[in-house]
Order: sequence, then structure tokens, then C-alpha cells
Amino acid sequence: MEHSAKIFLALSIFLLIGVSMTGCSESSDSDSSTSGTDATTTTAGALFTSGDIVRSSTGSTSAAWLVLDYDAASDSYTRAFIYQNTDGTWGYRINANTETSPRTVMEKVYTIKITHVTVSSVPTAAPTTATPVVTTTATRRATTAATATTTTASASRPAIKMMDPEEGEAGTIVSTEITGSDFISNLTARLSRSGETSITATTCTFSSSSSVTCTFDIPASAKVGAWDIVLTNPRGQSGEIANYFLVRGNATAY
Repeated sequence: MEHSAKIFLALSIFLLIGVSMTGCSESSDSDSSTSGTDATTTTAGALFTSGDIVRSSTGSTSAAWLVLDYDAASDSYTRAFIYQNTDGTWGYRINANTETSPRTVMEKVYTIKITHVTVSSVPTAAPTTATPVVTTTATRRATTAATATTTTASASRPAIKMMDPEEGEAGTIVSTEITGSDFISNLTARLSRSGETSITATTCTFSSSSSVTCTFDIPASAKVGAWDIVLTNPRGQSGEIANYFLVRGNATAY
């Protein structure tokens, strides 16, 4: 009888050990499954969305880039220039031109998000402005009667659409054609970048109200990177495009 009790006790101990080991195994499997779920990661998407208006930290505040679309297949943005209204709001486009920029470049250079707009609400023409009318009096010699005549002086500032070429190496002379609208003779052109000395065109050959050819003598010490292009007419009115002309030449480019 005593021998049977010992056998029963031994079997009970083995049964308890087996149940305990089975529970540990299930717990381990569960923990492993949970750990695998936690390890799942996601890839970050595009930083900008359609309608974002962005510029670089050194760019002009009167013009910027409007993000039109992002294409995941090519990992690139479609963008267009957008300008600020006279009341400080954004904005308008001077034409329907667009261009494509790789996402890595766009998000690295244009780090300031100004605001967000609805792309379809952005007009592709500059807001109309009042045109001053100058009245003069002409006197005919044959009579004593005076006839009033009027002449109109344009108040529009130059509007730049594009440059060709739009880049040049430091230490070289570059001749580039600038196209746009409201150009007048004797205007001046310069390349501008925050913290740097402006590069003024040595010559500006006026072709028409929409075309001028300018020559820039780019110093060897010019900062590599994007520069603004600025046109100023003899009345002091200026038009510009930010971060449009690229100075190349050394490994310090952004």
C-alpha cells in the first residue's frame, strides 16, 4: 500500500511538470509573434502635398514654388512659379509653365513652407493694376484753340518667365536670354543671393518688350548654388524669380 502511494505521488509530480512546460512554450510563441508585429516599419512619404507653397531659406519672399503634384513612381514633384499679390496674399502665376524636380532635391533646398492654397484657385495672370494717365495740352499755331491730348505711361513691372541658359560656372562669362513681358529699353539685370554680393550684368541688349539678352561675368569666388534673377527698368520697378539661376563650379553646392 505504501509502495502504491509513492508511485501515485511520482506520477502526479511528472504531470504537473508537463503542464507547466506546455504553458511556457505557448507563452514563448505568443511573445515571439507579438515581437514580430512590433518590428514592422513604414516608409515615410512625400513631405509636400498639392497646393503647398515653398521657398528656400535664402530665397526672395515675393516669388516661390507652388507644388502641383507628387508622382511616387518617379519620386518627383511637379511645380510652378507663384507670385505674391500686392496685399501680401498668395498668389498668381504669370503662365501655365511647369517643371519636374526630384523629391530629394526639392525637400532639401526648399525648406520653408509658406502656406497652402487650392491649386485650381490660383490664376495664371497677374492682377490688373490702375494705369496712371498723364494729361498734356497741345497748342496749334494756326488757331488760339487748345486741344487736350492724353498719353499713357505703363506702370507694369518686368515679369520674368525663363532664362536660357539658366546656369553657369563660377569664373566664366555667361550670355543668357531672358524672356517675359513688360521689358523696356535701358533696363538692368543682376543675380542676387542672400549674404552674397550681387552680380550685375555687364551688358543688357534690349530686343523687345518680351526679350533681353544679358551677359554676366561670374566671379570665381561666387557662391555655388541657386541665385535670384532680378530685372529693373529705368523707373525703378523690378521683377524677379527666386532661386532660378544655378552657379556651378565646386563641391560646396548644396
